[in-house]
Amino acid sequence: MATKPKRPIDDRLLDTAIDQFGRKGLEGASTRAIAAAARTAMSSITYHYGGKDGLHIAAARHIGQQIGARMAAALGGQPNPSDLSPEAAVDAVLGMVDGFLGLMLAPESAPWARFIVREQLEPTKAFTILWEQFMKPLSGRLVALTERAGAGRWDAQESRLRALTMIGQLLVFRVARATALAMTQWDDIGATEAAAIRRVAHANVRAILSAGKSS
Repeated sequence: MATKPKRPIDDRLLDTAIDQFGRKGLEGASTRAIAAAARTAMSSITYHYGGKDGLHIAAARHIGQQIGARMAAALGGQPNPSDLSPEAAVDAVLGMVDGFLGLMLAPESAPWARFIVREQLEPTKAFTILWEQFMKPLSGRLVALTERAGAGRWDAQESRLRALTMIGQLLVFRVARATALAMTQWDDIGATEAAAIRRVAHANVRAILSAGKSS
């Protein structure tokens, strides 16, 4: 039987750091514990990252790279929103919703979410990295598509608020997973449950993008 190839030490270390920083925060996480869990020497943290702060920044970049790769289809090779008809812009938003929902429901996103939520509550330099690497380009495209779908029915600020609302309805299934499971009376979120979430999310998005300007 072929043995599984060992993961590079850097990947193991960064994934472990993301988990520890997400659970305990920058101050609470211990480089000794991170090194031990990653099965590497503490000196590797100092050598590669200069210490805990550098490792924290590298962890944020690693998250940005992973999410950016997962969401690349939502950005790369897609038409400029201004070149789309309002109907095509709605379809493009739904495509982004599907990609983001898939990311939120993927098991590997759990430690990323814990890290990111801490940065929402108490931002550090890592938040700027997360924002620049994937939040800004993804949210920027979503806002532009939302504005195009509105076809002049609302202004840029209204587009930003509508885009935030659409993102929020998906985030809840990761950052408030326990509440989501309790309210839906589900034991877990599998393929059937994901399809139900997608159906409701699509209906909500279409309603948000078809309504007139908020009063």
